[in-house]
Amino acid sequence: MLVLLLVTILLVIGLLALTVLVGLTLTSLVTLITAPGQFVRLLRDRQLRRNHALEHATINVIEERFGPTRLAGLARQDGFLIFGPVAPTLVLEAAQEGLRRLQHGERQLAIHPRCGTTLVASQLVLALAFLATLLLLRQLSPLPFLVGLAAALLLGPRISPFLQRWVTTDSQVDGLAIQGLQPQLVPLQLPWTNVLVPVPGALLVRTGATEQASLAGSVTVLTPDARTYQVGRYQID
Repeated sequence: MLVLLLVTILLVIGLLALTVLVGLTLTSLVTLITAPGQFVRLLRDRQLRRNHALEHATINVIEERFGPTRLAGLARQDGFLIFGPVAPTLVLEAAQEGLRRLQHGERQLAIHPRCGTTLVASQLVLALAFLATLLLLRQLSPLPFLVGLAAALLLGPRISPFLQRWVTTDSQVDGLAIQGLQPQLVPLQLPWTNVLVPVPGALLVRTGATEQASLAGSVTVLTPDARTYQVGRYQID
């Protein structure tokens, strides 16, 4: 009876693992089709790539000071969002420092290992390795799936910095200025309804061209309690 139970558990675990592996492979094949177009659109949108670089630099500066965090970011045309428990003053300081250091040539700040580019790179490697192994063996078996997964785990994180450096970010941020920082409402999908409920959950760092900065040498942070903060030579109201 115990042996039968163990065999059943192993079969269930194996079936679940195979289902997950097949799902990952199918998702990666879709990414193989869609990613080139997304990369082309990014290459044409320099402002988004520069904001992406500054988003990475901001998180890198924070993690240099305090170690690894669970912060996440999202680049936009008008700036970038920072998600996670972090003080607005710290985000502003880190963004200013990150911008200054990028402008002084510290291009490595534009690269971050947790970037979504790493996931895309891993999916591309998985899909290519799966197809190559499948064509080589000329039969469908668990081996192409396993080879694809192993290749993705091994090569994806190593390819990601290259893609970030040349495709998804632009560390040449001369002429870019930080224009402000404010809390941002994030749409939350409730599990029992299709209604999106806006809740506080992110900080928006607004950016633009230097000549578009509304107040030279000042940055405004809008907070619900209208408190005033002092950050270096910046007065945050």
